This record gives sequence, C-alpha cells and structure tokens, in this order.
Amino acid sequence: MLPVSRIALLARRAGAPASPMLLPARYLSSSTTTKIGGLDTADFKTLVERAAPWSCSQGYQLLECSPGFLKVKLPFQDHFVGNISIPAMHGGVVASLIDHVAGFAAWTMLDSPAARVSTSELSISYLSPAPSTDLVGVGKVFSAGKKLIRVDVEVYAMRAQSIDESEAIAAGRGTFYKKERTAGSKEAEEEGQMFQGYLRSLRKE
Repeated sequence: MLPVSRIALLARRAGAPASPMLLPARYLSSSTTTKIGGLDTADFKTLVERAAPWSCSQGYQLLECSPGFLKVKLPFQDHFVGNISIPAMHGGVVASLIDHVAGFAAWTMLDSPAARVSTSELSISYLSPAPSTDLVGVGKVFSAGKKLIRVDVEVYAMRAQSIDESEAIAAGRGTFYKKERTAGSKEAEEEGQMFQGYLRSLRKE
C-alpha cells in the first residue's frame, strides 16, 4: 500500500474535486457514531469517490451504501467509448466499475479503519454493449467469511435519470481477501487514525 502522503499527492495530480461531497441526508443517521466499513459515513463516501487517483479520473459517485450493499454511479465521459460505430463504452471501463463496486461493497463488511480488502478473483459477463450514457453498478455481498468476501455486481444503464433493474448490461462476481491488523494494537490504531485524517483532509480541500 502506498503511504498516505503519496496517495494524497497522486490524488491531487489526478484532479481530485476541491469541494466536499457528503452523503445525502437520507443515508446519514443523526448519530455521530454512524459507521460503514469501520469509517464514518462521510469518510467512506470520500474513500469510494476520491481517495485514489483512479477514482478521481473515473468520477465515481456513491449513491447508496449499507453493510453488504453498495450502489455507485459512473458518469459518462467521451473517452470511455471503445466502439465508435455503435457507439459503446470500452469493456475495460465496465470491468473497472464492477471491480470498484465489488471491492467497496466488500469493504462495507469491515469494522476497523485499519482493515483493508484486495481483489483475489474477478469474473465478468458482458450481456449487451454499454451505451454512451451514465452507468450504475449495484453490488451485494454474497458471502463473508473470516478471510474472503464474495460480492455479486450488476451494471445498468441510466435512462432519463433512472435505471431499469430488469435488464443488466453486465454482471460480475468478485472475491476479496480481507486484511486486518490485530485489534487494539498500537499499529492498527495509528494506521487507522492516519487513514481517516487523509480522508478528512480531502473533504476540506
């Protein structure tokens, strides 16, 4: 894993948005202790959307999350087109969305800011060409064990600001390895605090 300071530098170079982006009120509890994936909900949203340079370049937007569930929007960009004759998005863009959604759906199952997940296996089925419009990925945890978390994802095209969940354009399944520090250890506490501090610094920019 890159040092937090290095991640911050790369994110800024990638054009991380300057304004804070917080979860809509309907997804936030009035309690200040609301957590998702071991993080405050606002920190988790920042993690999904802005913590890595890749996330910044794609423009991911977290729409909804809860333990074992994640919904992310991918706004269309002209350079996503891979087949200009249809036109349709490049398959790699769809694959990246599936990996991103699956990974952070798995992350919702963590209970410490020092814990992490990493992709172990990813399978994808392309069901139809991805049109040149916004996409939404919906991830649901299928199983969560001590070391592995398996997530199913479906991708839908947005039409008229809504999605038709009866017809997915792609589907995938990801398996993620869960890495945890020893609970209560000084190392876990320091790493968790550093990581949360980095996420909050992004929201203040």
